[in-house]
Amino acid sequence: MILTEASCSSVSCFSLVAIPVYVKQNISFLETGSCGRLDITIGPKQTMGKMVEALMVTIPMPKSVLSVNLIATQGTYTFDLTTKVVLWDVGKLNPLKLPNLRGSLSMQVGAPKPEENPSINIDLKIQQLAISGLKVSRLDMYGEKYKPFKGVKYVTKAGKFQVRT
Repeated sequence: MILTEASCSSVSCFSLVAIPVYVKQNISFLETGSCGRLDITIGPKQTMGKMVEALMVTIPMPKSVLSVNLIATQGTYTFDLTTKVVLWDVGKLNPLKLPNLRGSLSMQVGAPKPEENPSINIDLKIQQLAISGLKVSRLDMYGEKYKPFKGVKYVTKAGKFQVRT
């Protein structure tokens, strides 16, 4: 996936970033009637053997959605009636049993079918893994009186640490 200029925040623009999870989604709204369907499955992709933790999925629904009736195979979900947001707190991602959220959406009667499907936002945490590829090769600390630890090359009299990895 290539990041666009508008989506860049902490990763340099136009750089290739390997997304650590994949999402299979099917969100559909019927032309006639007042219902829709939602089916989302998430799985690990490029985690380098690390566990995906604190996985949170946010889905802002169209204003015409009145309620949701969903079943989560892992974690819990909530639907905020005022903001029309589905929040699915998955927790740790189990690669052996992929989490799934599926069910029906109740819509306003007579409301037109939404022109676009809602976007799916994912927040996650992977301990000791920088998705951006950022690596620290040197760390300088000034004005701190701190006993050196393994990996510290030397300490100057001014309290300057030079760490080399």
